[in-house]
Amino acid sequence: MRYALYLESGPQRRKTWVYVPDLPGCSTVAPTSDAAVEFATVAIRDRLEFLSRHGEVVADLEPIEAVVAGHVIERKFLGFGQGTFPSDRLPLAADEAARQLHWAEWSREELIAAARCQPLPLAEKPAGGGRSAAAIVSHVAGSEWSYVSATLGPVPGGRAIIAAVEAAAEEPWAALAAEREALMPRLHSMTRDELARIVDRGEGKPVRSARRMLRRFLEHEWEHVLELRSRLTS
Repeated sequence: MRYALYLESGPQRRKTWVYVPDLPGCSTVAPTSDAAVEFATVAIRDRLEFLSRHGEVVADLEPIEAVVAGHVIERKFLGFGQGTFPSDRLPLAADEAARQLHWAEWSREELIAAARCQPLPLAEKPAGGGRSAAAIVSHVAGSEWSYVSATLGPVPGGRAIIAAVEAAAEEPWAALAAEREALMPRLHSMTRDELARIVDRGEGKPVRSARRMLRRFLEHEWEHVLELRSRLTS
């Protein structure tokens, strides 16, 4: 199976993020551009295994062929997903949106499982630096509300709901469930017009579209699922 890769690098093609829009939610980061292309194949396999784990039928797609389709050098903010890819401008079919929303449910299950297994209290920062697990889960919740609000308009109650996740610290599970219970109905009710709408915002700014919104929604949570898992093996 052939996958198009889109890269964002800092100067001299050092730290590089890779996005795989053909497989929504799949992205990875590496210390160099060459390493990023190699890591992409592993990330694709991991993402396909995630789907298979939750019951999605995944055909035998080997060998995986990863091809660089675009590469932005010296992106100011690496890892923020500021790029617009050709597929982001395509309308999103209702059945495709529903399928990706199932993926969002599964990735939330895996985020919570990884957070529950952390060796440190959730609110404690790791000795090697970085955010606490509690800060990561509240960051994920807040970011996805931002993605949805920017594309579809404000969803009522967002500020209070995210504040509840942040305040929960060691026991954010009920607040996280409430966050998704409030947000997901809006996503499931997207109209045909909303699924097809493409909003260009001028040079240097990513388009707003349902397809791009769900891509970032899935990429961002999966990134932090993997971050929390990495702490379990370090």
